[in-house]
Amino acid sequence: MVLASNYTDLFQGIKSKIDFNPYVRDKYEKRVVSKDRLLDIGGRNSSSNSRQRINLLNENPNNIIVSTDIIPDYQPDIVDDICNTKIEPNSFSGIYCDAILEHVKEYWVAIDNMYNILEPGGEAFIYVPFVWSFHDQMDYHRFTYAEVARMLEKFSELKVFSPGGSSGCQGFGYVFWYIITLTSITKFPWLHSTLSRGTNFLLDIGLSIAYYINKKKIQSKFGDVSREEFCFYFIHLFINHGFCAWVRK
Repeated sequence: MVLASNYTDLFQGIKSKIDFNPYVRDKYEKRVVSKDRLLDIGGRNSSSNSRQRINLLNENPNNIIVSTDIIPDYQPDIVDDICNTKIEPNSFSGIYCDAILEHVKEYWVAIDNMYNILEPGGEAFIYVPFVWSFHDQMDYHRFTYAEVARMLEKFSELKVFSPGGSSGCQGFGYVFWYIITLTSITKFPWLHSTLSRGTNFLLDIGLSIAYYINKKKIQSKFGDVSREEFCFYFIHLFINHGFCAWVRK
């Protein structure tokens, strides 16, 4: 194959670190939240949305779950700032960090501390937003899929994936309806999921047709990319409400 002079790598050199299954989130979350000692960073307390999600997916009824937060009024198990943590190194086998890193100024420091807190072989689940509205007085960052892979490169294993899970609330379809309804559609999760899936399905058909009509030009510009990879990029990586990652120390 002869590549064009303006060749572009759609996957920024991290193709091997991407899980192309758009519904794989639940699998990675389950393995992390079922660890024997789980740290829920920024998880507030045992009644939070974070803990409800953990309880839904947890397959280890005897594990220990510890929630942290910097705000004492939330009554976390430990009042702790992940950027200046007092938690002992190598003390947890799992870390759950859902929509937290955008709220800390130095997220790279938080990641270093998460790495240190994990025991050897420990695993973490992380979600960060990409196309999402400003939603807190401490809301500092947005993350591309490439940045997610870069900022977690110190871990021995890494997978980046789409955030929808079994709900299907993800990708271009999710963002499209989120924006044109001025975010109000999030009040109706079932409707948002249905519209997201439908929009992504139609977009997949359109992109597939474009791929087969222009296959030589596409592969000349983007390399040996398959139809599935081409569609996945434009539906789930080019635009999405956020990205997830699973890592192992």
